[in-house]
Amino acid sequence: MLAPSLAAVFVLCTGVLAGALVTVERAVVPMLLRLPRRTWSEVHRLLDPGFDPLMPTVNKVALAAGLGLSFLAPSAASRAVFAAALASVAGVALVSELRNVRMNRRIDAWAEAGEIPDGWDTLRADWARANRRRTACAVLAFCAAVGGCWLAWG
Repeated sequence: MLAPSLAAVFVLCTGVLAGALVTVERAVVPMLLRLPRRTWSEVHRLLDPGFDPLMPTVNKVALAAGLGLSFLAPSAASRAVFAAALASVAGVALVSELRNVRMNRRIDAWAEAGEIPDGWDTLRADWARANRRRTACAVLAFCAAVGGCWLAWG
């Protein structure tokens, strides 16, 4: 009974991660890339509280559920697919923490200081590229989570 419950939580969390990041990739990033310097930093800064702390919490719950499923799923094949999904969720966390969050802090500092340095457009492009990476990881995690469920109980 524990494994199916973990699977439901895992699919839900990976679906939320994938859905939120695809939305950011398809709607928010293109809008941000069209904004002028000052407006871009202010809008970017205002978006963060809407995603933090919710998304890191969803990611942590997904990591815990995926770890459990990597050991508790009923077959070797499903455990392997859940482990792949878990690795993809870890990818979302790593790209987020090592790239996007660090860049967000720089952007916030600029906005607070009222001074956006030259080269800001390079950071904006780097942020968008990192977001694409974590979006791909999240979509892969969701697909693998669904596949693991199908292998385990389908």
